[in-house]
Amino acid sequence: EYDAFGKIQSPGLFEISLVFDGSYQECQRINGVKYETNYCYALLVPGRKASCAGGDINNAGTSIAFRRAVCMPKSCGSEDTVNLYNQLSVLPLTACATFCSQRDVPKDSAFWGFSVFMFIVICTAILATSIDFLRESLLSISSKTVEKTVSFYRFLYAFSLWTNAGAILNVSPQPATHIKCLDCIRGLSMAWVLSGHMLNYFAFAGFFTDIWIFIQTFLDTLMPIKSFSDYFADYFFMNAVFSVDTFFLVSGITVAYSFFRMKPSSKTLKSPATWILFYFHRYIRLTPPYMIFIGFYAVYALYIQGPLAASLFNFTVLQVEACKKSWWRNLIYINNFDNGENPCYGPSWYLAVDTQLYLIAPIILVALAWKPISGLIISVAGCIGSFIIVFILYQKFDMPADSFNSDKSGKFNFYIYQKPWIRCPPYLLGILVGYLFAKCPPPAKLHLGKKLFAMFFSIGVPFACLTANMGYDQGDYWNSWEKATYYNFSRFFWAASVAYIVLACHYGWAGPIGNFMNHPIWQPLGRLSYSAYIVHLMIVYYFLNVGAKPLHFVSTWQV
Repeated sequence: EYDAFGKIQSPGLFEISLVFDGSYQECQRINGVKYETNYCYALLVPGRKASCAGGDINNAGTSIAFRRAVCMPKSCGSEDTVNLYNQLSVLPLTACATFCSQRDVPKDSAFWGFSVFMFIVICTAILATSIDFLRESLLSISSKTVEKTVSFYRFLYAFSLWTNAGAILNVSPQPATHIKCLDCIRGLSMAWVLSGHMLNYFAFAGFFTDIWIFIQTFLDTLMPIKSFSDYFADYFFMNAVFSVDTFFLVSGITVAYSFFRMKPSSKTLKSPATWILFYFHRYIRLTPPYMIFIGFYAVYALYIQGPLAASLFNFTVLQVEACKKSWWRNLIYINNFDNGENPCYGPSWYLAVDTQLYLIAPIILVALAWKPISGLIISVAGCIGSFIIVFILYQKFDMPADSFNSDKSGKFNFYIYQKPWIRCPPYLLGILVGYLFAKCPPPAKLHLGKKLFAMFFSIGVPFACLTANMGYDQGDYWNSWEKATYYNFSRFFWAASVAYIVLACHYGWAGPIGNFMNHPIWQPLGRLSYSAYIVHLMIVYYFLNVGAKPLHFVSTWQV
């Protein structure tokens, strides 16, 4: 049993291990021989009888801590293991808490209720798929014919994997009015989001607020993170946050383009029914899959157990508790106003912000329909107001330019990263671009000078946005004004460069790049991006827990 413990060793002064892994398989192999065992990680702070500030992970009272694997009897609780370790260990380290790979998860009424619901949904899907398959393969009756004669089948086929898989994977050519490149942008941005969240698991503490937790939670050696900011290519992964601004831009384009393509009349704009349906259609389209997943996460996430979960302090316990306590915030899309509490499923903040921006979109849509110049003025005023708020917050709280290697990431997320008045500039720009597509005819072809300038803008500006913070992350001093300037204008110009790429692809100026981005092969990825965003983090977390050891960070190319 002791042989399964983590062995304390270090290959060099600048590669001091922060995580001492043991043998998960060996601890499991001896399970049940004399008694049940459990593979855990003890949180250790330097010094004998050092203060743990209550043994709370968020108040450990130190700038650095270690994790050591221990194989203990399952009957031992966290306090028992801590006391036993501190009594027997001769090392100059004090155990403050333990987090185990196996936990008993009680099956409460929420578990049984949601499990029954999922059973009904799965049975309905199997029935619908079977009927749908037999209808098409044996009876050769089209689904449209059946739906016209029997309205019940419209409901039933919504659960059919056969019909839905065909609709999702369909790559038929879209009409010329369709903005084809948006599917490519959604697919690539979703892949970028996924790589950024993978990097969170490897290196960054996206779930904690203090720098000591940032270091000790997701790193097992100091040297890789020390040299992280020295490599140019790493900034592509570290600045994956720009993918979120891309999504906001695309969302604004889609809202405005869809609205003005209908050519709303003055009577339509004044009708309350127009705006009731405007909001209802979005809510009923996005909320069911979102809330079903929140229920799934709240009920089943605690069953994802393993060495990685234990080494990450079983943070899902806190998120599940938040889901059970404040799920209604997600239901009405205000979960980004959580007062700094633990979030119910971290990525869900984006859906809240996007919905809040959707709520104010009619102000600009009506203004553009009435007088385009008024809509432009409101959008510009909104961007300027957002920039001013950022400058004020940076002056007041001395925020970091980015969340890398910062002890203020908690405040940064709460005041800056997850607030609609900060994230609105790309969305407002997207509304203007969508209006342009719907109302203005394609301009004439660009002459060579404009093409060269456009090429510089669409390549040089994103490159500058991705690399402008290299000096800051390598130790250069930036005052609050410089940090706020970078944060404001890097996001805006990133969105502007992506907006031009969309413009060039849609109007046929992009050449082979446009052919690539407009290709129908991107359509399935574009359709799946919403659902992929909702579920991706839980899926990643599950597969990373399958291994016998937590992650070992070497470089960003692991993602």
